[in-house]
Amino acid sequence: MNNISKPPEIPSDTCPYINFIQQVLDEIKDDTNSSFTEQKISLINDMLEYVRDSNESLRKSSAYWKRQFINKGKRKNV
Repeated sequence: MNNISKPPEIPSDTCPYINFIQQVLDEIKDDTNSSFTEQKISLINDMLEYVRDSNESLRKSSAYWKRQFINKGKRKNV
């Protein structure tokens, strides 16, 4: 049964997954002599960093709004 009264959990840290993907990309980059492949890997790494930053912003936003919601409830009960 879905409990609507509970807020969803704040997403966990995705950085370890991004780091793993970047390590795999570095291994691929080390195994190639293609500048085109290296450029694509560089582009992917840039996008992964954007995802990392976006995820961090979402976690901070979630934590902020959760605190606001909790604090508002406490103020009403005072």
